[in-house]
Amino acid sequence: MKARRTRAEVAALREAVLDAWAAGGRLAALAASLGVTLSTVARELREGRRKADPRAGFRYRCAGSRGTKAPARLPPTPKARPATRPPSRREAVLDAWAAGMDGPEIGRLLGMRWKTASMIVHRARERGDPRAHRRQHDPADGPSRWTRLALERAARRYGVTVIYPEDRPC
Repeated sequence: MKARRTRAEVAALREAVLDAWAAGGRLAALAASLGVTLSTVARELREGRRKADPRAGFRYRCAGSRGTKAPARLPPTPKARPATRPPSRREAVLDAWAAGMDGPEIGRLLGMRWKTASMIVHRARERGDPRAHRRQHDPADGPSRWTRLALERAARRYGVTVIYPEDRPC
């Protein structure tokens, strides 16, 4: 079984790697001088970069100049976000849905595909958002608007007479 290093040994190894790297040493030379593998040296450098140690900075070469090293740099820090963010597109879609608009109307209003708006509502419904309630047609109220439009279109096209159940005499 392979012997493991103690925490003190790992800390000492990391300090030695970072000091030698900051002094301008190369990975292979560091591995050979410290008696460890190349991947161990790379792992310790990566850990130093993760902890933002200035000694573990990246080195860059300019094109055409062999062997020249730029000074070590820290990785770039992410930009801070503004404290107040405008309401997200998701919130706008859900508010419009709660106001009674449907997918195509929301899509036209917000400049997106209607399927995207419908998918936002669908996912919010799965998460339990009360604004994303289902709006299914109740058959007791007669044919849906879509059915009425389809029947009227067929009546115009084929000359058929459409009689709705509520219009039928008892």
